[in-house]
Amino acid sequence: MTQQRKRILVIAPHADDEVLGCGGYLLHQKQEGADITIVVGTIGGIAPNQDKETRLAEFNAVCDSLGAQRTVLFFGKDALMDTIPSYDIISQLDKIVDAFRPDEIFINYRSHHQDHMKMYDCALASCRGREGYSPKTVVLYEYPFIINKMESVGGGNMFHDITDCIDEKVGLFMLYGSQVRKAPSPLNEDGIRQLAKLRGMECGTEYSEKFYIQKMVR
Repeated sequence: MTQQRKRILVIAPHADDEVLGCGGYLLHQKQEGADITIVVGTIGGIAPNQDKETRLAEFNAVCDSLGAQRTVLFFGKDALMDTIPSYDIISQLDKIVDAFRPDEIFINYRSHHQDHMKMYDCALASCRGREGYSPKTVVLYEYPFIINKMESVGGGNMFHDITDCIDEKVGLFMLYGSQVRKAPSPLNEDGIRQLAKLRGMECGTEYSEKFYIQKMVR
């Protein structure tokens, strides 16, 4: 009997959060033949670096590289996700979860950004169990700007060794050219490597990603 491919759903406020948080894990899962779907809350906004067409092209390039299906919930709502009723966001996420029935769901940590807060709350609501289905794994992924608040995350920790694909992860993020920033911002190659190096030191690898377990069934 053919084994069913693992189904992974990544929910992100913006296109680039998914690479920053779990790009290395997704690269490995692509190699293992997983079925990956990435959902972003919004693409495009009024800021100069949030041109909708540019951001959408970047997102599509990343999804193509990962062999991932993709969905954008809203356009033009960057920094405005908190103005959208939670019901509207949760309803769309529910439809995706019900149709896809992922084995693993990756959600952004809540952080201080209003879009991250909104998507975290709505995504967690959509992870509730249904009749006949409940995701086996729900974890939070990191966002570089919230490194000083990690101690407030509940649940256990999970590390994933990305030593063999750190260059590929950096390359994925560089596809988001409009979002690359100069130091001291962490949104650049050096910032990605430094965070991965720090997480690697925590778990005994050269480079790792760190996740915060909300639910895990084995």
